[in-house]
Amino acid sequence: MDYNTAEAVGAAAEQLAKSHPDLFVGSVLSEQPGGTPSLYIKGMATSAVYNLVAESKINISIVQHQPFSFLELESRANQVQSNLKELGFQDFATSFDFRNAGRIDVLIAEDTGKLSSPRQVVSALPKSLRNSVNVVISQGPIGVSELAFGGMRVLDDNTFECTSGWSVENSSGLTGVTTAGHCDGINQIDHPPYAYHPLVHRTQHRGAWGDIEWKTSTYTEPAQFYAYQNNNIRNVTALEARANISIGESICMFGRSSNKRDCSLDVSATSVSCTFNGISTQRLVRMDGDVTIGGDSGGGWSFNYKAYGSHVGDCGGLNVFSVADLFDEALGVTVRVQ
Repeated sequence: MDYNTAEAVGAAAEQLAKSHPDLFVGSVLSEQPGGTPSLYIKGMATSAVYNLVAESKINISIVQHQPFSFLELESRANQVQSNLKELGFQDFATSFDFRNAGRIDVLIAEDTGKLSSPRQVVSALPKSLRNSVNVVISQGPIGVSELAFGGMRVLDDNTFECTSGWSVENSSGLTGVTTAGHCDGINQIDHPPYAYHPLVHRTQHRGAWGDIEWKTSTYTEPAQFYAYQNNNIRNVTALEARANISIGESICMFGRSSNKRDCSLDVSATSVSCTFNGISTQRLVRMDGDVTIGGDSGGGWSFNYKAYGSHVGDCGGLNVFSVADLFDEALGVTVRVQ
């Protein structure tokens, strides 16, 4: 991945999403090294779009005439998710592909007690959505939370469960740390090579804004994170805006269970809804592979010194994470930066 290109097209996408959300659809990096990135636009590109592209000072392809904006696509995918829940499905995921006219992709775990074929599922959805929905039936589970026991960094009564993610702060100046929302009972953090410190639970969110929770300790949590094991601590210098995340962008993951930093995956979808133990979890970013193991839940997704998100688990066999830029909506906190 060309990091400078990703930053440039991401910055243009972020600005467009803020100033003209009715036009913004998404951004995609080229699969070819040094290739031209693309900015997708609903309808016709306006002068504001061309000005943003010109200001970026790199060559960006403008893909016009898209039928829906990002917000509309997300709303349509969430409507399908609600419809599937009403039909009784418990283990499924929805996402959309804005590169394919806003196609809504649905992955459902096989259930002989429910509608058994993709055609039956589509026909049960509202007529206004049917032509845009692609259904795949999976023989295995869809949403798999990567909570486990052993080798992690945050604990439940001396029992390792998950990984801490980011130092955060609320509007009152109270600081703390995050982990995944499904990591129940966390009350200690292991600060190697020193000792376990107690954690106090503050708020949990599993739903519209991801899968995340935060805790406070007896210390002021600095704007730092472990990029590797105990010998590589980095300062957090920036927070990646949600609209700045592009299809094809490389992001790195570190979890205390796998205990390694992996930067081999690229973003494959920027808004995914997935059910974990019957709980619908939305607005996740999906990667194009799986490099984590049980116990990595809550760990940070980052690039260089920038915070992107917090690991949740696997959705349809691919890694997904909660977006750090949405922690404020989810928990009323923001990632601390230096």
